Amino acid sequence: MEDQRMNKKARSEDEDKISNLSDDVIHQIMSLLDTRTAVQTSILSKRWKLVWTTLPFLSFDGLVKGCKKESKFLKHVFSSRNHQCLILNLDLYPTHGLSLGRTNKFVKYAIAHNVVRLNVQPDEYCSLSVFNSNSLKELKLTMRFKSEEVMRPHCWNLPNLTTLICECTNYHHNVPRQRYKLPRSCLIHLSALTNLRLSRCELPDLISLPSLTTLYLESCNFPNTVWDFPALSTVELVAVVLPRNMRDYFLALASLRNLTIDLGSWHPGCCEISSARLMNLKIIYPQSEAKIMVQAPKLRNFEAVGFFPMTFGGSELENVDIKFWDCTRYSCESQFWRTNPLFETMFPLLGSTKILSLDLLTLQALSEHSAILEDLDSPFYNLKYIKLPHGCEESCISSSVRQYLLGGSPNATFVKSSSQMQKVNYKICRLFMPMQCLSAESFRNMGTSLAAMLVTMIKKARMEDEDRISKLSDDALHGYFFRSLNQRSL
Repeated sequence: MEDQRMNKKARSEDEDKISNLSDDVIHQIMSLLDTRTAVQTSILSKRWKLVWTTLPFLSFDGLVKGCKKESKFLKHVFSSRNHQCLILNLDLYPTHGLSLGRTNKFVKYAIAHNVVRLNVQPDEYCSLSVFNSNSLKELKLTMRFKSEEVMRPHCWNLPNLTTLICECTNYHHNVPRQRYKLPRSCLIHLSALTNLRLSRCELPDLISLPSLTTLYLESCNFPNTVWDFPALSTVELVAVVLPRNMRDYFLALASLRNLTIDLGSWHPGCCEISSARLMNLKIIYPQSEAKIMVQAPKLRNFEAVGFFPMTFGGSELENVDIKFWDCTRYSCESQFWRTNPLFETMFPLLGSTKILSLDLLTLQALSEHSAILEDLDSPFYNLKYIKLPHGCEESCISSSVRQYLLGGSPNATFVKSSSQMQKVNYKICRLFMPMQCLSAESFRNMGTSLAAMLVTMIKKARMEDEDRISKLSDDALHGYFFRSLNQRSL
């Protein structure tokens, strides 16, 4: 009995501390919860009863697809919320068996309430014109696309959209994936677009996006014409079939600074990367059949995942990071022969780097080739230090590997790199610190702690309610049950 009173008192104290915060701050904390949990806070006290109805962040990504109960909950939230309040963020995926008409209704409701960020995954193709909005800045759309002819008449108008993420789901495991080309008219009305991510759908030809700065393409084909993206600074290509004239595409990107290419299992033969302003390059390639040619005079940071033949010139590197490859895909011991290109071409071409980072498997591969290393000069003439991976001790590195890595830079040393981030514990007393005094990261960390506290408070409140009900006599329960029936029948 005493323990119950102490638990109730502790819960009350925690609740009071959070309840004293403004609704705006509570909304930020609730934004870290799914909407169902946010609605459940209404059982905590009168202060919390209507807080969720003004919540501008709605997330329905944790519900069970196809469940009528979940669909009913969705309808309840949209019908019961305060309709005078804006919706800044709506996550509606998966759509839980909702009809296309109902999905469109919820999307239009959010747009009518000036939604800024929308993440939706319809079960069926949804006309693109449904998303027309002057307030929308970020749209993620995952659905079954139609042909260009079907989509073209119903394209959207999103003058303030800055981020567009499109994922096409029209494929089956036993059938080659189809790729659907976005109609040109879908992109010419996106004058503010800065971030574009496409998966299994393609860019149209002859398209110009003057404000685009970031482009991500996955399982896509390139347009037939060289792109016109004058401000594009960051490009990531994943499992993309590169055209033979890829060099022309890169040369057309006058502002390119950051490039990531994941070639997967594709064999491009020769991939030429030529860019006057490229500063950061990452190449992921598990094979060794293709030759990578890099001409980037301003390149400063290079990361390779996998070993492959390459030519490299025209730059003084600051950082080089070499990873063996995904050990879950390849047997490490049987694949060490793949490291031959590492000694033959890669390391000698990267000799100007000041900082070298190696993973455990790469160091193990070097050890396996100790006999070869003894006959090779160190290619690294400008090293300051080599970063050892977490769990690797300098004492474990053989003398031949040490000489190969550090022999060309007598003053260079090995250093350990920490892979663990320090955790910050926030005490309840920090609730009284003005929120504007906290950094964005501190606020997120504290918000996560407070959100977890809310979930705990809800669980405790439920347990206390269950305890109170279980202590009632059968006669009392029966009487309450029949009174409830009579009230419903009136």
